Amino acid sequence: MNKKNLCFWLVMGVSLSISSGIYAIGKAPSAIPLNATIEVLKLPSENRKLVIKEQSEKYYKNFIVLAFDEAQPMGTRWRALMAAAEARGADSTPDLLKAGEHKKWYMRNAAVVALAEVEFEQAEKLAQKLLKDKALVVRSAAVEVLRKNLSPSARELLWEELNQSYNFKNSQSLWIRHQIVEVLAQKPLDREVKSFTQLLSDRDVRVQLPAVRGLERLTGTKLGEGPIKQSTLVTMWKDFLHKENMGL
Repeated sequence: MNKKNLCFWLVMGVSLSISSGIYAIGKAPSAIPLNATIEVLKLPSENRKLVIKEQSEKYYKNFIVLAFDEAQPMGTRWRALMAAAEARGADSTPDLLKAGEHKKWYMRNAAVVALAEVEFEQAEKLAQKLLKDKALVVRSAAVEVLRKNLSPSARELLWEELNQSYNFKNSQSLWIRHQIVEVLAQKPLDREVKSFTQLLSDRDVRVQLPAVRGLERLTGTKLGEGPIKQSTLVTMWKDFLHKENMGL
């Protein structure tokens, strides 16, 4: 049996199993059982979408119940929230925003990721708020959401967040700072030359290389040929910028 047929029968098997819990002879359809919904959540993404397509609204209600059920494990709650966005699309926004305020970090994380798939304007607002979240992984997820379409206001906020105390631990730079500079360096602005130049002297060497990439894009200049040590490349850029009287 090839992979396509296997997937078909897998989906059909789950659908029939669910149907047996929904229908009884001579009776109207009942609600989909939560345990059947959990089985759907375990399916690969493509198959899950096929199963919930015909009864997305019924599944949606169960997805939300599971997502906000404190007795469910993290994995189930995460998948349930993502599936809710798949089932109802932009209409799931109110529930996703509610999850974005949840006390559990993984709910806030899942909320901003799911929202970015169905309502980016709201996702951007939530992501900007979550840049200050107490959980590092949530802040990181917010940066990744903003990376998709970095607005001027979000850009300014990322520069502000770069040196906030919660992005350091015991004076050591956390990896989110490297992530932020990577995002900012994708489409740098002319007025940011000085900011990227200053990052060449940052104590976190992970920040220096994306700063170089930003300067390369701003100046249209690429220094060095072939493999070159990062420390050497950074020194070359400092010398170049000093010579050109740029950003110093």
